[in-house]
Amino acid sequence: MSDHETLKKMSIVSTSLMPDILVVEKILNGQSELFEILMRRYNELLYRTIRSYINIETDVEDTMQDAYVKAFQKLHQFKNEAMFSTWLVRIGINEALQRIRKSKKHQTLDIMQENGVLQIADTTCMNPEINTIYNESTAFIEKAIDALPYKYKIVYMLKEVEGMEITEISNALDLTKSNIKVRLHRAKNMMKEYLLNATNTRDVFEFGNFKCDRIVKSVMRQIKTIQ
Repeated sequence: MSDHETLKKMSIVSTSLMPDILVVEKILNGQSELFEILMRRYNELLYRTIRSYINIETDVEDTMQDAYVKAFQKLHQFKNEAMFSTWLVRIGINEALQRIRKSKKHQTLDIMQENGVLQIADTTCMNPEINTIYNESTAFIEKAIDALPYKYKIVYMLKEVEGMEITEISNALDLTKSNIKVRLHRAKNMMKEYLLNATNTRDVFEFGNFKCDRIVKSVMRQIKTIQ
């Protein structure tokens, strides 16, 4: 590794705990490589946001890249009046909706099973191995979430999966807090109670490891071409 690359890595590490607004300021002052910090902080949030509207994995990742590039290009417009995560969620939603409008092949899942009841497999019949049970129950949760109409799905995803506060979701979606609470309540009523307790919902729709690295590398390459 060259001295230049080493210094870049050290710079990223030294600022990894820095508040978002300070990272943004440094990026705007020419340290574009620090955009990687923001990406790694919010990759999972952006993935889960876009995944609430688009169910084809390749399209989700393409939309993530579009959203990140748009965020980088408009970074000077971020005024810290809202949390950076909220600002990024808005961009992600806009990019997802644009992709849906541009092509009919990008479809959201707005599907409820017959009579509005989700058909969930009996977990008592699953493989007794702990890892298998965990993986299968997580898959069931993802299936149940995918079955929600996306206006409920995005609220459920941001609150129950991502753990965002009602106020932040309200700001991100431009809806009242009471509206958010109503949609969240309805989303929960569409899912089986035992399914909600089957596994840790914080782990569904994970976006880490090689996926995270792939998105980061691709976006950072694009950023270099537009500076």
